[in-house]
Amino acid sequence: MKHQILSLLLISVSLMLFSCADNSTPAPPTGWVIGQVSDADHVPTAKILKTGNGGASWTLQTLPAGCVGFQGNDISAVNGQVAWAAVGDPYHLDGGILHTADGGASWTLQALPDGLGNRCIKSIKGVSPTEAWAVSIRGDLLHTTDGGDHWTIVPLKKADDSIIPIQEVNRMDVTGLDIWIVDFLGGNLGVIHSPNGGITWRQEQLPDISQGGGPLSISAFDSHIAWTAVNSEGYLWGTSNGGQSWNKSNETIAGTADFDDICASSANVIWIAQNNGLSSGGVAARITVTNGNFESNLYSNVNYMMEGISAMNDNTTAWLVGFKTMFADPELPHGAIYFTHDGGVTWQLQILPDNARDVDLWKVSFVGARR
Repeated sequence: MKHQILSLLLISVSLMLFSCADNSTPAPPTGWVIGQVSDADHVPTAKILKTGNGGASWTLQTLPAGCVGFQGNDISAVNGQVAWAAVGDPYHLDGGILHTADGGASWTLQALPDGLGNRCIKSIKGVSPTEAWAVSIRGDLLHTTDGGDHWTIVPLKKADDSIIPIQEVNRMDVTGLDIWIVDFLGGNLGVIHSPNGGITWRQEQLPDISQGGGPLSISAFDSHIAWTAVNSEGYLWGTSNGGQSWNKSNETIAGTADFDDICASSANVIWIAQNNGLSSGGVAARITVTNGNFESNLYSNVNYMMEGISAMNDNTTAWLVGFKTMFADPELPHGAIYFTHDGGVTWQLQILPDNARDVDLWKVSFVGARR
């Protein structure tokens, strides 16, 4: 009898624990956005904001004095404590890598190695609390495995030991051992890809590029599936075999402006942030792709050019950032953060703190998102 009572008690406790776990709500994710403030002489200073509650509130963080003169180019959230950011001056080819390991309470400019062609770091991807990849605007690739205490230069060598030249980088992405870089001026060979952790590299061919430009943004969902967009074309190019071949989508999305950022939240769902120019605003879209055909939720905004997007793998939740157009109401903040919880059907403006209303926002990254 005692054993029966004990068994019943254990079952009851187990059911209670299962019920509590089943009804629990995940904590709102942590995210960061990066941009810059420009003074009267148009000298930029990089700025970073953080949220710990999914964007219900944002806080402007304190950055080192060395960020004066640098634009905020990119940011990558690893977890609630660790993030990396890329900053730089593209005109004087100077810049650096910012790192936090305490949730942004402090940021440090990490030491870059000698031998760089330039120090304007354009894009960065943290893959763990200790490992990250970064690339300069002219194609200098950097790698760290010790939290950024040491960064090493990784040559872009083909299997025959020849070096792949890069003219102008805008974005990169990393999934496992696959590293993807896009050369904005590289034409149909502008996707630079290593499938083996940077040991060897190859140039991958994009078919049917009509404008003579090159890829501007890239996002990989896994080692097989990646998406890229070409400067001033409204199409997407996708691969499902790790870059062995790429296919152009059957349709354009919204005109032929730049897709400044894309984020693959699943194998066939891609989010885009489109910049239509200083006078026209921007577009965001959540795209479901089936056999090259698009089913899109489009969002247009005449006040802000859309520059960065970060989407969770639930395919419904994303954050979007941009900066103000020349014809927007002067009373509006310089930058804006939007949030969707319904797959891009509706977007909600999030509130910036008063001390960040002059920040032009550029890129966004949330913990748990692919971007």
